[in-house]
Amino acid sequence: MTVQPSIRRRVIAGALLLLLPALALSADVEQNGARFSKQIQLDDETLDLSGTGVAKYRIVITVYAAGLYLPADTKTDQVLSGDTPRILAIEYFHDISASDIIKAARTKLKEQLSSSELDRLEPKIKQFHSMYQAVSDGDRYRMDYVPGMGTQLLFNGKPVGTVEGADFAAAYFGIWLDADDPLSKNLRRDLLAGAD
Repeated sequence: MTVQPSIRRRVIAGALLLLLPALALSADVEQNGARFSKQIQLDDETLDLSGTGVAKYRIVITVYAAGLYLPADTKTDQVLSGDTPRILAIEYFHDISASDIIKAARTKLKEQLSSSELDRLEPKIKQFHSMYQAVSDGDRYRMDYVPGMGTQLLFNGKPVGTVEGADFAAAYFGIWLDADDPLSKNLRRDLLAGAD
C-alpha cells in the first residue's frame, strides 16, 4: 500500500510536534549528569544560567555540580553586590553529612574573612548552618539571594529558611565566587562564564 505524500507530510509533522516537549527539555544544560535550567524565576526577575562547573575532592572525586544564575548583563565585579539577585544550585553525587558540609564552609570562610568580619557574621552563619541536613546522591541545595530580603536555602526544591543581610550573602556566596580566594578557581571561572 502506498501512502500519499500529503498524508506522509502530516504524519511527519505530527511526530515532530510530539518531539517538541522532549527537545525543550534538552534545552537544559547538563553537567556530569546534573541538569540545570537555562533560566529561573526569582521573585519578579528572570535569572539566566551564567555557568556550570564541578567541585572535586583531591582532584579525582567529583563531589557535586553547581550552576550559577544571574540577571542578564551582570558584570563579574557586581556578582556579590548587595543589589544583585543570584542563585547558586548544587547537586551532590555522594553521601555527605551536614557536619562535613558545615566544616567545609567554615574552613573557607575563615580563610576569606577577617576575624572581625567572621565575629560580626557569626550569628547569621550559625543560623544558616542550622538549616543544613545530610545529602545523598541526587540531592540538591539551592541558595537564592533576593536584595532586601536575604538568602533563602532550599533543599530539593523546598524552602528551609532565610537569613537576612547583603553582608551575609556576599560572604557566603563568596565561598565559591570570591575573586581572590574561592573554593576552586576553576569552578569560579566556570560559574562566571556568562558574566561580563
